[in-house]
Amino acid sequence: MAAKLKVMLLQTRYIESISYLSEEIANAFPADRYEVSMIYLEKGEATPENIFGKQIFLGLEKTDYNGLRLKAIKKLGAFLKENHFDVIIANMYKPINLLMRLRHSITASLCIGIIHAFGEFDRLGRRLMMHWMIDSRWRMVAVSAPLRDYLIKSRCGLNLQNTVVINNSIDPIAVKHKAISRLDARQFLGLPQEGFVVGTIGRSVKGKRQLELVKAFQQSLGDQQGIYLAIIGDGDQHAELKSYVLAQGLQDKVYLPGYVPYAVNYLRAVDLFVFPSEHEGFGMALLEAMALELPALVNNVEPLVSIIADKTFAVDTANLQAFADMLAHCMELSSDQLTKKGSENYQRVTQFYDVAIYRKSYLDLVDNHFAT
Repeated sequence: MAAKLKVMLLQTRYIESISYLSEEIANAFPADRYEVSMIYLEKGEATPENIFGKQIFLGLEKTDYNGLRLKAIKKLGAFLKENHFDVIIANMYKPINLLMRLRHSITASLCIGIIHAFGEFDRLGRRLMMHWMIDSRWRMVAVSAPLRDYLIKSRCGLNLQNTVVINNSIDPIAVKHKAISRLDARQFLGLPQEGFVVGTIGRSVKGKRQLELVKAFQQSLGDQQGIYLAIIGDGDQHAELKSYVLAQGLQDKVYLPGYVPYAVNYLRAVDLFVFPSEHEGFGMALLEAMALELPALVNNVEPLVSIIADKTFAVDTANLQAFADMLAHCMELSSDQLTKKGSENYQRVTQFYDVAIYRKSYLDLVDNHFAT
C-alpha cells in the first residue's frame, strides 16, 4: 500500500470564517490517501469539533510575524526541517510570505497560497518580493474571479498559469441547521420581537460602510414605525457608530450588538440582509445570508454582484441618496416578493457555492499535480 501524502494547512491563528474554510479543505482529502495537519503560528487550543487530523500550535505572538518576522521564520523553519510534507497550503499573505522566505527548507513539491482580499499587493515591496520569491512549486488561489484579475494586474509574478479561482463556499444545510429561530435570535441580540429588521454582519471598519448604512437607513426608513437596523460586529468604527446613533436619537431604531461569536447562527433575526462593503475578496456573510433564504442588498461591486447575479438588489452604497432610495424600494415590496428573492438566493448558493464543489476543487488541484 502506498504511503499517504502529507498535507500541511498553515494559517496565523484560529479565525472563525477562515478556519471554517480550512477545515473544509482538509475534509476534501480522503483519509486513505492523505494525512492532514493544521498548523497555527500562534498559541491556541485544539477545537473539539476537529475531525480531520492533527492540530499543532507553534506558540508565536502576533507581533512575531510583523516587520522582518525573524522569530516566526526561525520557529517555522525549525518545524519544517523536522517534518516533511508533500503539500503545503497557506491561508492569507503572511503565512505565504513566511513559506516563500523559507523555500530552501521546504520539501513539498506543491505549495498553494490562498488570497482572500483585495489590496494585498498594493505595496511595491510586496509585489517585488513575491515576484522574486515565487517558484514553480507554487499555485495561488484567488477566492473570486475579480480577485484573480487584481492579482494578475498587480504584476507580482502571478499569471493565468500559476493562479486559479476557487470560490469560497458554504454548507447551506449545516448553516440552516445551526441557525436558531427568529424570535430566539432577536432575544439574544436584544432586538424587538416584532417588526422588520434590516441587518448586516461585519467588522466595524471604514471599508465596510456601516456608517453609510446607518445614514441611508435614517434618511429612508428612520421615521417609519416597526422598522429597525441591526449591525453585528466590532472594530475601530464601532465607537463612532454608537456616538452617531446617540447624537441622532436613533437608539430605539438602530441596534449595535457588537461582536457576536458565530454570528451566522443569529441571522434569522434579520428580514433583509445588507452588505454595503466598499470591496470584498469574496463575502462569506453574504453566502450565509443567502443560505438562510434572506433577500439581500449589496454594494454594486464585484464579486458581490456576481454572487447574487440578478436574484436580489445592488446599489452604489457610496451614493447616500441612491442607497437610501434602494432601502426604501425594498421596503415597498410585499412579503411574498421578498420571500421569493430569498428562495432564489438559496437556490443560487446550492447550485454554485455548495461546499462539495469547494472540496472537489482543492482535491482536484492536488490530485492533478501528483498525476502529472
